[in-house]
Amino acid sequence: MTNCAIEPYLNRQTVVAGDVNSGKTTLTTKILEHFVKAGYGQQIAVLDLSPDPVRGIGGKLSLGEDTPVLYLTAHIIAPRLMGRDAAHTLCLAKGNARKIEALFAEFKRRRRDILFVNDATLYLQSGSLALFLETLSMSSTRIINAYYGTTFAESELTQRERRLTDALMTVSDKVIRSQGKCSDPK
Repeated sequence: MTNCAIEPYLNRQTVVAGDVNSGKTTLTTKILEHFVKAGYGQQIAVLDLSPDPVRGIGGKLSLGEDTPVLYLTAHIIAPRLMGRDAAHTLCLAKGNARKIEALFAEFKRRRRDILFVNDATLYLQSGSLALFLETLSMSSTRIINAYYGTTFAESELTQRERRLTDALMTVSDKVIRSQGKCSDPK
C-alpha cells in the first residue's frame, strides 16, 4: 500500500528550490524519511553534492544510523565562499564537477529506482546539464534540491547555475519553492 506522504513524489521528478537556509535540505530529509518509513530504503540512492557548512551555508543530508539507503558523496568545496577571486572560484567549481561526475559513474554502476540529490547546483555551476539529466533518468522517482536565490552576488558562475537550474525546473514534474518553512508540502 502506498503511503500518502510519498505518493506525490512517486514516478516523477520534483525539485525543491530556494535561497540559502530556506529549508531545502530539511524538507528533502523529511521526504527521504517518509520513503524509508514506507519501506523503500533498499530502492533509494542519495547523491549528496553539498559542501560541509561554511559560515552557516551548506550541509549534508542527515541520515539516521542503519539506513538502508545507498549514500554517495565526496568532499565538495563551496566555490563562492572559498574562492579567492572569480578565476579561483571557477577552478573550484570545475574540481567539484569532476568529483561529482565520479559519483554519477558510481551511481550508474549501483543504480537505484529512487534518487535523492542534495544541492544539485554545486554540479550545475560547472557540470553538464545533459549528463546530469541522463543520470537522473536512470531512476523513475527523483527528488532534487537546488539553490535558487539572491544570497550570492551576480557572477558568471551564478548566472550559469541559475540558467541550468531554470532548465532543470522546466523538465521537472513539480517544483516546490522553499521559503524558510520546513513543513511538508500539501
